[in-house]
Amino acid sequence: MRLAALTSEPVARLTLTMSCLFCGFGATLPFLSRWLEEDRALTGLEIGAVVSAAQLARIFVGPLIAAWADGLPDRRTPIRLLILGGLICYAAFFQAHGFWALFVLSFIAASLTQAATPLVEGAALRASQTGAIPFGAARATGSAAFVVGNIAGGALIGVIGPGAVGAWLLTSMSAAALSTFALKADPTPSTAAALGFRGRLMLAARLMRTPYFARLVFGAGCIQAAHAFFYSFSVLVWRAQGIADGVVGLLWGFAVGVEILFLALLPQIEKRVPAETLLIAGGAGAVLRWGLMALAPPSALLWPIQALHALSFAASHVAALRLVLRAAPSEVIGLTQTIYAALAAGLLIGLATLASGWLYDAYGAGGYWAMAALAAFGLFLVAPLGHRGAR
Repeated sequence: MRLAALTSEPVARLTLTMSCLFCGFGATLPFLSRWLEEDRALTGLEIGAVVSAAQLARIFVGPLIAAWADGLPDRRTPIRLLILGGLICYAAFFQAHGFWALFVLSFIAASLTQAATPLVEGAALRASQTGAIPFGAARATGSAAFVVGNIAGGALIGVIGPGAVGAWLLTSMSAAALSTFALKADPTPSTAAALGFRGRLMLAARLMRTPYFARLVFGAGCIQAAHAFFYSFSVLVWRAQGIADGVVGLLWGFAVGVEILFLALLPQIEKRVPAETLLIAGGAGAVLRWGLMALAPPSALLWPIQALHALSFAASHVAALRLVLRAAPSEVIGLTQTIYAALAAGLLIGLATLASGWLYDAYGAGGYWAMAALAAFGLFLVAPLGHRGAR
């Protein structure tokens, strides 16, 4: 009876959708660059452009989609449409050849998928506030699914070749699309529709002009964007060092495993540590992580460095989500979460990914120095927020 009650909760169903998406991303993030290099013969600069296509546009596309979604009676509808559209476009992407075809299809497919991700994650965060499953457990489950993509996807690619990344992503997204039909109703406030599409955008724009919110989203965005070189080129850097595909998958999986442990302990951590302090700790961890990675350390040292993922990604991301939720009016909660995502996983990481292609071609592992500098700038922006948290 207890298990049936838990699985019937809205947050449990959202966790299933989130986990299916993250399972696909677990193989795509580390191994898509290899597929583009080996199967499609793209250069480092072209790979950076293809990977960053939707990220660069997310700052425009994401908020527009979220403003539309906030005005619908039920938030399930945009989630279903976006995931299904992304699935169809990715199916075309993995059949395409040539830089421009890959660039355009990546732009459309990733724009749709990335617009759905903050809507799902934000809905799970809201549902967890009144449910029996805490958000840390829900997000940890999604991260565990990402690890499955890292390890199982990496092993499959090691046996079959980089073409397996497409089959893995399409299977995971098909499962995500099916899972959306089990989601429970998630009505928007009636005042959101009354504001109108333009009114919701204007309300969010006023919030963006406040010093607190601007420092929060831009600072956290820089800390997250500093992962760009790692996401796009860590596999290629490690392969150049002679590290096997299976070990690469394990390194990615280990980092997310530490993230899962952090998320499992999140309820206890948040009782003692303000969200602002968590965000600052995440920025400091990012500076240390990328500075060490720039030294091209031997494989034995990569494991403790990868453990810093709990700070550079998990602590900074969860803290930013909490602070955005706290600062945002309920009428535009989806829009404000998407603005943060559009900066952190959109414009800023898109620019950083585009630069990473040139950095990889020119400096190899030395490209991580630029990521350490970007994280340091993000830390500089969010550091004053700690005084507000203390008060």
